[in-house]
Amino acid sequence: MKLLEWLRDKLKKENFLMLNLSKKTTANLIIVFCLGLALILIADFYNDMRAGRTAEEGINNQDTQIEAGIADNTAPNYVRNLENDLSSILSKIQGAGKVSVMITLNSGTEIIPAKDESISDKVTNEKDTSGGTRVINEKATDDKVVFTASQGGNSKPLIIKEINPEIKGVIVVAEGAKDSKIKLEISRAVQTVLDIPAYRVTVYERN
Repeated sequence: MKLLEWLRDKLKKENFLMLNLSKKTTANLIIVFCLGLALILIADFYNDMRAGRTAEEGINNQDTQIEAGIADNTAPNYVRNLENDLSSILSKIQGAGKVSVMITLNSGTEIIPAKDESISDKVTNEKDTSGGTRVINEKATDDKVVFTASQGGNSKPLIIKEINPEIKGVIVVAEGAKDSKIKLEISRAVQTVLDIPAYRVTVYERN
């Protein structure tokens, strides 16, 4: 009743009662207004819940990808830096001339996140009908990726280790590769730097 009286007074101030509406009509208008307000509040609440659920799903998906060891976007930079460094150092070998290097990978960079592990151990003693006792030991392990707050209010996983991708093969194109001795020196240099076997390195003469 107090809400109805307040709304009635408000309508008077706004000159909405100049239409000489009856009390019943005015009450109906107030009820319609209240219903509309309630629908708006419910819609806002639903949108907030859906936004919260979407954000939670995004974090869970990120957690799952990290636990699966999915490669991140540092692999292309890793290859590019290796290729540039090798091209630079190999070109300094006497007689090698201009050198270009191409490297292929078996996989991407694997990231190892920090995890919060919890172990629960439950022991239950059960008696059977013959009077004997059976011990049931239940052990459960739960681990979750640890996230840290970053700038902008976002969260990111705490990375404790990054494993560089395995090198699949290396192609070197050098002006001095027409000399078999220089070609061998280039191949050995690549094997030494990348710690890979000879069959993964191929050296060609530059045209």
